[in-house]
Amino acid sequence: GRNAEYERRRDRIVEALRALGLPVVEPRASLYVWSPLPEGWTSIDFASALLQQARVSVTPGVVFGPGGEGYIRISLASPMERVSQAMDRLSRWWPEARRAA
Repeated sequence: GRNAEYERRRDRIVEALRALGLPVVEPRASLYVWSPLPEGWTSIDFASALLQQARVSVTPGVVFGPGGEGYIRISLASPMERVSQAMDRLSRWWPEARRAA
């Protein structure tokens, strides 16, 4: 059902982020994954660079208040194909972005 589909998307996102070394906590009952950011990034800078350079849209955590700074929020609402494509793009972009930072 729908919950199983959200779980597949969540698992794909969590797996990709952890492979990049980000200590993501797997959400239990949420339509979003919150990811901590690598050191040296603000949530707005990370989200902007990811969108401009890798064409992946995430929400900077700071828009939810000061406690959200240092995180991005990734929605599970997109179809699996889009989620997987976004994680592939993020995984290719991140090593370059890290070298440039």
